[in-house]
Amino acid sequence: MNYHFKIFVAFMAILVLFGKSHATSQTEVVVIASMHGAHKNHAGYNYETLYSIVQSFKPDFVGVEIRSEDINSDLSYLKSNYPAEMIELSQRYKGKAFGFNWLGHEIENQSIPSDYWKNLRVIQLSKELDADIEVLKLQPKKLSELKKVQEDIIRSATPARLHNGKYGEVCREIDSLEEQWLKNTRYTEIQRFNRTRDAEIGKNIIKFIEHNRGKRIALVLGADHRTFAVENITKHFGEQVLITPITKLVEITGNTGI
Repeated sequence: MNYHFKIFVAFMAILVLFGKSHATSQTEVVVIASMHGAHKNHAGYNYETLYSIVQSFKPDFVGVEIRSEDINSDLSYLKSNYPAEMIELSQRYKGKAFGFNWLGHEIENQSIPSDYWKNLRVIQLSKELDADIEVLKLQPKKLSELKKVQEDIIRSATPARLHNGKYGEVCREIDSLEEQWLKNTRYTEIQRFNRTRDAEIGKNIIKFIEHNRGKRIALVLGADHRTFAVENITKHFGEQVLITPITKLVEITGNTGI
């Protein structure tokens, strides 16, 4: 075997080994539910508990519920528009954090106007619905019962409890009942906006994962959105993406409340 042939064989062996390593690199994603302001002074799932779970995953990237347009904005702007834990994570993981939120087509690729939350159509409609006696009379009794269950889950939450599937089931039931209740009323615009928001958030997450295969990606989003996000990722990627169960991280951090 001459010298040049030996070099060629060695080079090919390296390529084969690299190819196998690259091919078997698994994309891992964890989808972590947050409770926004309810984390403050919470007995079972406070802010630091959330941050420790993210850290225990040892992520290459951390996705937060901030728009990609806003991820590098100044703190005063962020505090005017986003939950505290999303801002904190975007700062702790600067350079690794990315935004996937969506708040409307009309403000894409521009700053959120200072009066946005005051004038947002769905917020105005929600306030009007709360005062619409005739429509409220038709509200299903089970809907208020489920919202009470939802509140109780948040109040007694631990990382394990909030991720055991029950909260997601309740959210789905609430969505279904509200859709039936508000059908053929002007308030259906609220559900339409929420569905569009989930879909757009889902697209943003899928796009990021597509461009960062083989990485460890932590996604932190409001608990109401988690079930949709997990199902969306699973539907799109199947076994190509491993979704790490939260229980694995809970064991690592020692936050074992059940």
